[in-house]
Amino acid sequence: MIITIDGLAMKKKEDFYQNIKEELDVPEYFGNNLDALYDFLTEQPDILQMKFLHYNMMQSQLGRSFCQQLLKVLQDADILTIIDEY
Repeated sequence: MIITIDGLAMKKKEDFYQNIKEELDVPEYFGNNLDALYDFLTEQPDILQMKFLHYNMMQSQLGRSFCQQLLKVLQDADILTIIDEY
């Protein structure tokens, strides 16, 4: 499964987590944080890739630190990450 995240739609972290909830069909109790995302991803063997469109825009809206932490979570969960900066 390939999940695509469009950075143009990410104005705040809540937008990111809402997009994740819609794309991944996470349970209602999903916590809006990177630890919860890691836990969910490591329990879902069919998620193989996450592609980011307009990553630079997402980074400027959500913050460089958050985006770096997100990429680390994806790496730790063995999710192939594709970044389209434009």
